[in-house]
Amino acid sequence: MTTWVDVTPNDWFYNEVMEASGIDLEDGNPMISGIEYGMFMADAPYLYEEQSGSEGKKQFTLSKKIVPTPANPLFVYVDGVQTVYKKVSNPSATSTLIEFYSAPRKGSIVSFVSQGKVLTDRFGRPQDPTSWSGFGHPKHVLDNGDDYVWDPFNRSYQEYCYAFGRPLKRIVIDEELWGVSVPSALVAKYLGNKTDSYMVSPAPNACIYLPYNLNGVTCKFNYIVFKDGYYQLKGGEFKATAGMTWRNDRFFPNAYITRGEAFTLIDRVRKTLYSRFSDIDAPTAKLDQYMYAEEGQRRFRLNGTYPAGQGLLKVKRNGVLLTKDVNYQETDNHTITFVNPQPAGTTLYFYYEKKVSTRFLDVGTLTALYNNETKETITVDGRVPDGSWWAEPVLSMEGETFQDGRYLIEGYELSRFMNGNPVVDNMYTPMDAVAEGQKKPYFLPSTLLNRAQAVTFLNRFRKWCIEHFK
Repeated sequence: MTTWVDVTPNDWFYNEVMEASGIDLEDGNPMISGIEYGMFMADAPYLYEEQSGSEGKKQFTLSKKIVPTPANPLFVYVDGVQTVYKKVSNPSATSTLIEFYSAPRKGSIVSFVSQGKVLTDRFGRPQDPTSWSGFGHPKHVLDNGDDYVWDPFNRSYQEYCYAFGRPLKRIVIDEELWGVSVPSALVAKYLGNKTDSYMVSPAPNACIYLPYNLNGVTCKFNYIVFKDGYYQLKGGEFKATAGMTWRNDRFFPNAYITRGEAFTLIDRVRKTLYSRFSDIDAPTAKLDQYMYAEEGQRRFRLNGTYPAGQGLLKVKRNGVLLTKDVNYQETDNHTITFVNPQPAGTTLYFYYEKKVSTRFLDVGTLTALYNNETKETITVDGRVPDGSWWAEPVLSMEGETFQDGRYLIEGYELSRFMNGNPVVDNMYTPMDAVAEGQKKPYFLPSTLLNRAQAVTFLNRFRKWCIEHFK
């Protein structure tokens, strides 16, 4: 079950957030996810530090200044068991002295943890680090990596990895993928934000990759090698490290949500509903559909939309490309009508890929906003597939309508521009025009949703679901 550092049972939203966080959608990811962060306030840094106990040692010095508070406590563990310390002091501006009631046993692992306070912007969202160059999962090169083998059916030896006394699950992927892919990209895709799993690249130079929350943590890994003609068990304790401290264990309940984030989440829920309550796939930005005609059928309703009347839809009959207005008519944005009735069993193929929105000027293209308060121009990259993470969900949903023809997604009709860019305030909300002018449609993915807007759209989505899946 997903847990959040900043969501506790005392919060009024606790039950709803925790329930939503435990729901997995059809794409295999949880319905609610956190936000990656790696910047902390100077007076409340993140700390995870391990030291070894020695005979009679009651005092331990940490490498950072930590001032424990109820909102940012300091936790201490001895061999994984939480321990109460006697007192804490700061002998210098860059260190902390911890004194125990009794000395931890010789050779024990003494761990110190302080979650810190995340540095956030005016929207309550974590600030990005100056550089993400050190971003990555903790990694450790195996001492016997050249001879490493993965053999889950070995009757003599078994591979296992433990952290904090609990076993981690191995994520197994095809070894060929390691050879044709960038390892860090594979780990980001398959390990991602999981905290209970690990991955190992194949020999030679085999490496183990751990979850983000095990950066610098002492773990135990036993693995199999094939050397000198027979299998051997190797391993022991190790620490995997990453170039920078980053985490994804906070919900950020006070952060504002952008329209791009909100509609991306709704699109994932929409696809799940189609999968569970209908016999067709959810319409996406790509219309790629085969249909088989019944005797005399002329009209075909497509599972998706296209720009009717522009000739961009490709239609094939039994593999032969047809001509618009000669063989068929584009009746509306989701219907095709053939000139002649089709024989039974005729194979029809329809294809259209939408890369630029037919409704919003900032979806599928590179645009910008003008902040009227800071006087800065802010780039908005709505290109697909490489420029934007939010544009494809919008392209997929923008054709969804109610039975009366109203669109599920509504944008903004703007008439105030500066150098051709929409004028917004410091919260990225569009500003009213000084004088009435020609209005242009924009989606505005960076604009923040207030409670009224969020509730209004959720209710619209609820009514749309009732119409489509009742």
